[in-house]
Amino acid sequence: MTLKYILPAIALTATAVSAEEYQLFTELQAEHLRVSGDNETTWSLNGSYFFDKIQTLGPLDQFKYILNVSNVSASFARAFDENSYGIGGEYFAENGLVFSAGHYRYDDYDVSSVGLGYLISENFIVRAVAVKPEGDDTNFQFLASYNHQLQGNDYLGFTATVDDEFDFFTISSKYFASLGGDRFITIGATIADNDGDTSWGASADYYFSKLTSVGVSYDKEDSYRLDAKHFFNQNWALEAGFASNADNSDLKVYSLSIIGQF
Repeated sequence: MTLKYILPAIALTATAVSAEEYQLFTELQAEHLRVSGDNETTWSLNGSYFFDKIQTLGPLDQFKYILNVSNVSASFARAFDENSYGIGGEYFAENGLVFSAGHYRYDDYDVSSVGLGYLISENFIVRAVAVKPEGDDTNFQFLASYNHQLQGNDYLGFTATVDDEFDFFTISSKYFASLGGDRFITIGATIADNDGDTSWGASADYYFSKLTSVGVSYDKEDSYRLDAKHFFNQNWALEAGFASNADNSDLKVYSLSIIGQF
């Protein structure tokens, strides 16, 4: 075997060995909000289980843009003396059909949704979702996500969403790339229009290694957020964040999360 065949084989083997696989994701988060002297602490617990293992792209919290694996999820939160919870799931059939359902409740307010989609390929999925808020008419949303695979695990992903009356649409994108030497970067952008009212947001994360990253986000309303995350091992991570607004320095949000992946 010549050198030109040996080197790619070594590179593929190294990638396979270094990648981690997970099925269960949990996060316990506390947020402390301060606004002009008033303060409030909120709590949330979220969990997702995938019926097959999903593989990281390098960083322990980065995966494929389109995760075509059946899953269930649940969440619970306590904020402003009220409880909220959500449950949901997705089923990916062998023939490419995708079924989804979800339910969210806050105090006495409920929202339910059901969806039907089709996985055209591993890099392209389309969906239709019916959303029924309590006491309101059912509305329909149509979504399409496309992943443009680049070199290695790098990708450029896009998602577009529109409602049935074309009053609302969003377009979001995410770029993931390896910078070499266990360093990575992600860049995200979103633009939305709600009946003529346009908004946008952007974010970026830099990975010093597969275990440690920092992130920043900013939007049209001059709200910004700074985050730092570190995995102490393959299963447990701690994330801290701070958020505020450039036009309202009285608003401050501090957050701390314990993350488990198994």
